[in-house]
Amino acid sequence: MADSRPAIHDTGDGPALLFLHAFPLDASQWDHQVAALSGDHRCLRPDMWGCGASPPPPADTPGLDNFAERVLQALDERTVDSFTVVGSSMGGYIAFSLLRLAAHRVTALALCGTRATPDSESVRADRLALAERVLDTRSVEGIVEANVERLLGPRARAEVHVTDPLRARIRRCSPAGVAYAARAMAARPDSTDLLPSIAVPTLVVAGRTDAVIPSDQGHALAHAIRAARLVELDCGHLVNLEEPHAFTEVLGDFLRTHPGRSS
Repeated sequence: MADSRPAIHDTGDGPALLFLHAFPLDASQWDHQVAALSGDHRCLRPDMWGCGASPPPPADTPGLDNFAERVLQALDERTVDSFTVVGSSMGGYIAFSLLRLAAHRVTALALCGTRATPDSESVRADRLALAERVLDTRSVEGIVEANVERLLGPRARAEVHVTDPLRARIRRCSPAGVAYAARAMAARPDSTDLLPSIAVPTLVVAGRTDAVIPSDQGHALAHAIRAARLVELDCGHLVNLEEPHAFTEVLGDFLRTHPGRSS
């Protein structure tokens, strides 16, 4: 049986931060934050199956809970008992999976450009069609420019130092990885009922010009979680890439208030 352990990049020492990347990117999405925070935290960044350094997806039915289970096992192997979760978009969906599976291990939560509601029928259909397209063409090249346009705010789309690395990150995903993630997101459950039970400190970060998950959905998410703090940044969907300094400052302030426990 093929080894389905996801690659986890592990940098620094201190209370553990589990960074979960967006679709269709890889764990290098968090490079700026790791550079800033790894002096005081252990930064753990899994690559989704078929993306970055991770192996191809397993043959089972695509599901974000499946990936979350394997991440938890990988953390066990590293003796990481508790951690703060920082999830961007798809990474936020995986954060909800982790809360369903092992809420007692999550010490704090940062949700960035994400939502608890499931896909609409039209979005679900688009995801499934995208999965078929990349598998049929055996290439992710056809989704690169569309995602640069979709994921970034207007200002960031004109900044080569943002767009070129984003293109490279998408190209580090295989067709099988993109298809698995798209199908897993399409199949994810509604996590709305989970929100009132979240008792850990929570930061919600939304982009004012986010065309994928509008900022009013960030407001709704923060309102449904007890004592959550909402921060809006002047950017699109990928808040940590478009506004790396502002985002890292916000996250750093949150972590100083809620530092977590060293494993």
